[in-house]
Amino acid sequence: MVALLLVAACRQPSEQMTCPDPQTVAPPTIGAAFVNGLTGRLAGPDRENTITEALAEIRRRDPTLDKTTIINIMVAAECPNVFAKPDHDPKTMRARIALFRAQVMQLLSGQ
Repeated sequence: MVALLLVAACRQPSEQMTCPDPQTVAPPTIGAAFVNGLTGRLAGPDRENTITEALAEIRRRDPTLDKTTIINIMVAAECPNVFAKPDHDPKTMRARIALFRAQVMQLLSGQ
């Protein structure tokens, strides 16, 4: 559902686009602090390993979460990084989120 909100938000003018609220996206077993911390780590140079490590940590914290919830957590963490890019063209932003989502889905399917 959060992913749908983000996609819908991306169709509006960029000044109206918003990221999902980590407190709404992350269940208590994961927590908003984890999502917020992950945002900074995803902005670093080692994204692939950061994503892999984050997925493993999410699974450790709550092995009952479904893939959609995990993807939404990851997108909520990545979204501020997309907004931090210099171009705020909605089409470009949607493409960045879609690419990230695809990467997370691929990694999840290998688990």
